[in-house]
Amino acid sequence: MKKILAVLLTLGVMVTTASCGKQSELSNDFIPEPASEHSQPELEDISLQEEATQVQEEIKTAEIEQGSHILIAYFTWAENTHVDNPELVDVDATTSASVLLPGNVGLLAEWIQEETGGNMFPIITEEPYSSDYDTCLNRAIEEHDSGMRPSIVGHVENMQDYDIVFLGFPNWWYSCPMAILTFIEEHDLSGKTIIPFCSHGTGGFVASLQDIGKALPDDCTVLEEFGAYRPKVSGSQDKLLEWLSGLELSY
Repeated sequence: MKKILAVLLTLGVMVTTASCGKQSELSNDFIPEPASEHSQPELEDISLQEEATQVQEEIKTAEIEQGSHILIAYFTWAENTHVDNPELVDVDATTSASVLLPGNVGLLAEWIQEETGGNMFPIITEEPYSSDYDTCLNRAIEEHDSGMRPSIVGHVENMQDYDIVFLGFPNWWYSCPMAILTFIEEHDLSGKTIIPFCSHGTGGFVASLQDIGKALPDDCTVLEEFGAYRPKVSGSQDKLLEWLSGLELSY
């Protein structure tokens, strides 16, 4: 039986005032991630797909060591798009800065990896998303409303070696990016412990957790999730470490 624990973060995250307006609410729930102040993007002569393949190959050949039974699979807009000139991106603009590496979910994943020693698996779609906010939003809406499962690059070939899977994503259009569901459906997660983590807007991410829960095998155990409000992700490391400690996992 799936055990979704602590699905609700706070009532304040779920409630928006009547004056916010429909369009504002939808936009806030989609906005992928603002850039972290901890890093600046570097241009490299390598495609997103090639980079993802390299990371996945490192996972396959990783030595058995601390955290080797832990997988950190995550989707972030910054690793699923291309920015021609990162220097022109306004890092203070919530709707545009999240195209810069590592992206909010990428930053959360890095902190989890540092603490647990788990192996990282970036979920990369074969067709990159636009770095333009509105264009990316329109595609996210189409994929969500049609129940699309975007093709992703590579797979975790040794999934049987992992018993704990951290699953990270931004809240897009009141749900997770559909590539998260692609990952779930293309990997055997039976019997595993799943731990969601997310960056979100004012609407929270309850619907995302519900959609993920429906896609997971019945015998998965889903532990308490971590959610970071998008504009405050860069300052949430202490809260994340406290959350990890409360899970009482064996690294």
